[in-house]
Amino acid sequence: MRMSRERIFHLADLILKELGTAAGVHVKVPDDVRPEIIRALTEESKLEESIDSEVRKTLGSYSRPMPEGSREWEVLYDKTREEVYRRRFRL
Repeated sequence: MRMSRERIFHLADLILKELGTAAGVHVKVPDDVRPEIIRALTEESKLEESIDSEVRKTLGSYSRPMPEGSREWEVLYDKTREEVYRRRFRL
């Protein structure tokens, strides 16, 4: 599921705050770092949505339909998701 814009901004603020308190990290211009954090979170959200879409498409193509949310569906979803990750990132 894609994160809302508000959620991404909130997470970016939390990450920026953590960076400011981390030992050995000094952020001179937080206004330059925040947009990069937002960009990274947005890209990650899009990637997760793309993978979820591919997994659901694969599960939907099975000859024996199973109800979404059932234990069997959850197990197959997790297994298929891992396979998609390995295929995309060569893990």
